Amino acid sequence: MNTIALTTWSLTCKMCEQIRNMLGVALITCIAFTESAGRARAANQLLQMGYVEEAKRVMLENDYESNYN
Repeated sequence: MNTIALTTWSLTCKMCEQIRNMLGVALITCIAFTESAGRARAANQLLQMGYVEEAKRVMLENDYESNYN
């Protein structure tokens, strides 16, 4: 009976790890998608106002460090 309990516990832990990993990947994917959509919207607004170079910079910059240095 003890072996069955250990096997069940091990299976449950493995399932929880897989679910945790999948949720982590889904979260990172959602963040990346919304950031990309936000950048595109901001670039569109800048382009409509005539700020072409700023719109290019918004779409081409990938890191936040260059914005604050």
